[in-house]
Amino acid sequence: MKRNNFLIFKLFNFYIAAAVLAMTSCVDTVILPDNKTVDDDYWQNKSEVEGVVAKAYDQLRNSVAIRNMIVWGDFRSDEFNVSSDVSATNADKIALSQIYSMNISTDNTFTGWYPFYSAINYCNLVLEKAEDVIKNDPDYDRNDYLINRSQVLSLRAFCYFYLTRVFHDIPVTPHAYLNSSDDLNAPQLAPDSVLNMCISDLKEALNDAIPGNTYARIDGEEWRDKAFLTRDGICAVLADIYLWRASINRDANDYQACVDYCDRVIAAKKEAYEAMPHRGRGEEQQVQDYYLSSYLEMYKDIFANPGNPADETIFELSFYNSSNTGLSQMYYNLTGSTGLIKASDRFGKVIAQSDGVWHNTYDQRLYEFVFDATSSSKENFDVRKFIGAESAGEGKIQSAPGSGRATTFAPTWIFYRLTDVMLMKAEALVQLYELGGKADGDTRNEEAFAICRFVNDRALPLNYQGEGSGKVSLKYSTYADKMESLVLEERVRELCFEGKRWYDLMRYNYRHTSTKADLKKKLSESFVTNNDEFLELALRKYAVPTAMKSKIRDERYLYMPINQDEMDLNPNLVQNPAYRSSKK
Repeated sequence: MKRNNFLIFKLFNFYIAAAVLAMTSCVDTVILPDNKTVDDDYWQNKSEVEGVVAKAYDQLRNSVAIRNMIVWGDFRSDEFNVSSDVSATNADKIALSQIYSMNISTDNTFTGWYPFYSAINYCNLVLEKAEDVIKNDPDYDRNDYLINRSQVLSLRAFCYFYLTRVFHDIPVTPHAYLNSSDDLNAPQLAPDSVLNMCISDLKEALNDAIPGNTYARIDGEEWRDKAFLTRDGICAVLADIYLWRASINRDANDYQACVDYCDRVIAAKKEAYEAMPHRGRGEEQQVQDYYLSSYLEMYKDIFANPGNPADETIFELSFYNSSNTGLSQMYYNLTGSTGLIKASDRFGKVIAQSDGVWHNTYDQRLYEFVFDATSSSKENFDVRKFIGAESAGEGKIQSAPGSGRATTFAPTWIFYRLTDVMLMKAEALVQLYELGGKADGDTRNEEAFAICRFVNDRALPLNYQGEGSGKVSLKYSTYADKMESLVLEERVRELCFEGKRWYDLMRYNYRHTSTKADLKKKLSESFVTNNDEFLELALRKYAVPTAMKSKIRDERYLYMPINQDEMDLNPNLVQNPAYRSSKK
């Protein structure tokens, strides 16, 4: 493949620094592309096309998008509480307190979906305009176009998948919106139609996708393999969609599809790792099924190395040479003041195994992921994951940073990494084992356990791995009959604060509701009662969990309301029936 096919990556730093669209309450002005890119005179050469592709990705770097992804995927779960250190009059705290108390108004600031629809609109713009550039620029050939098309098809599908998990019924825009006079009244679709469309587009995008390790051999340019949806990233999204759909439909074919796409990612990562020498690791390293950073290298490699991502990462948003203000505001502000939210006590202490995240004090993630770990006096803990600039050190407790943090705060936001894919595979394998009737000779349960143990062992010093006196590795005999719970526990240990937990809990709920939910129906047409075990898991951060159960009794309450501004603009939208208009 010609090197100039990757000019998109060379333009990325330029466009990544461009200001995002002005944020107003009007959807038409927020999701529209800038005036220059809608002009037919603009679409004349390769760099212009690839610049718009980069701008599509750039929309998700918007601080509104980052903040919302944290709230949607983590804050709604058992991971977070509202920080008591923030002023009660702070507008964001008031909005978060609504969500925490499950009294969400439709004008809540964390209900805005416009960064995602802005990204979708840029994707549609490329799909409509880019092919004609082949006639105008001899340096832009059909191969270049197919690469760009793969990029925006896959990003658009990723955005729609993200939105349907948050809002259930969402509008699918039929074309690019170019100006405020366009008809923006796209109707909502039920999740089944959205997911089918996403799967179709992602499979089509795979045909022309860039291999996942294209730039890994060039020092200083590895980030380009992660900042866009490569072949590995597309397979990860497909695995995630199949796992989501399988959990709701309880469908073995979808679970197997999840396993198959996970295997493609795992095989590609293994092949890429073994094909090249790695810094400081030597060439005599023992061959492994999965290559993960060691427990002391893990934090630095994955969370504290912007612009030079770890071999494990698959798809992330890069903030190199810019500031990730959305993450800073939520977890720990640049000024050294507290973030808007703090981790519940389950993440800072070793609690009884039935309720705690950490089972022992040797798990390095306990010290890397929260400040003041193991403190008995704290009920909430400041988040250290993404915030800390280096590893905490083996078994060392790090206190929260003081006021003098760097003015540029540039950690990446990770959508997918290898351990996430490994644990998705483990989750699907457990369900296949269960659906298969736990037949003699079916080893899928044991294979899932081996994955969980591999991920868990990576967080332990070598002398504590294995079995026997003084060892703390997971034991199959302990979990053989509760593998579903083990996978859920290991995912929260490994992936906490990365926007995953609420969706993990939702999948668990859907697998255990007394009747199956119907993805073909909208929430206004059909909904199921939530599972009691799910409620116990999701509500255990509350002092009186039983008092909250009535507020999340059925499926409708799992989803966010559509923002009132969107409802006012598009008369075809139907509000999630769990919520009422904020207008008097």
